[in-house]
Amino acid sequence: MINTMIFDFNGTMFFDGGIQKESWGEFLKEEFTCTMTESEFEKHVAGRNNRDTLEYYSGRKISDAELEVLTNKKEQIYCDMCLSRPREFHLVDGLTDFLSVCLKNGIKLNIATASERSNVEFFFKHLNLEKWFDIESVSLNDGTLPGKPAPDMFLRAMENVDSNPYNSAIFEDSVSGIQAANNANAGKVILVKDPDLDVVNMPANLRTDEVIHDYSHVGETLMKRK
Repeated sequence: MINTMIFDFNGTMFFDGGIQKESWGEFLKEEFTCTMTESEFEKHVAGRNNRDTLEYYSGRKISDAELEVLTNKKEQIYCDMCLSRPREFHLVDGLTDFLSVCLKNGIKLNIATASERSNVEFFFKHLNLEKWFDIESVSLNDGTLPGKPAPDMFLRAMENVDSNPYNSAIFEDSVSGIQAANNANAGKVILVKDPDLDVVNMPANLRTDEVIHDYSHVGETLMKRK
């Protein structure tokens, strides 16, 4: 029986793939004078934490202090883009109703995101996430866990709401995120696709139990384990 919903945030609760690509592209051009390819975005950016991405583009290990400086530069570009595009900066269609129905039916909710605390606070402030989530329970990138495709962030998100993989459904949009959900042995794995973006090249060996484009028709089947 599925009694817990665990969400990645970017690209799953908020379709920000376009903004992510633009903000990373602008940042990488300014900081490393390089151009990000679509393949690089899928493999080294989407779903990854900033350290993984920045060390890939720099070609070396970076210190914690440098990571903080570079992350702040990149995230400022991203946040400015979000706020400048109110037509895009909103939760995915049907999600608010789905979250409210989950709470009404005693379903536990949490987020597992590669974003840092500052970004999570930004999303909570501007998208009113406190209606459904406790920010102190969110599993985020605090430097203590390996990034996806390791399952640790999802496992912590479950633990923080007293749940377990068998009873949890994970909502993800990236290859590394789906890999992490598989590695966590989640009861259900749901792939969320942004209809305005190119199809993600998902490896055939990864399990996805359902594919959705919004939350308008997410039904009771998600509460039951196959």
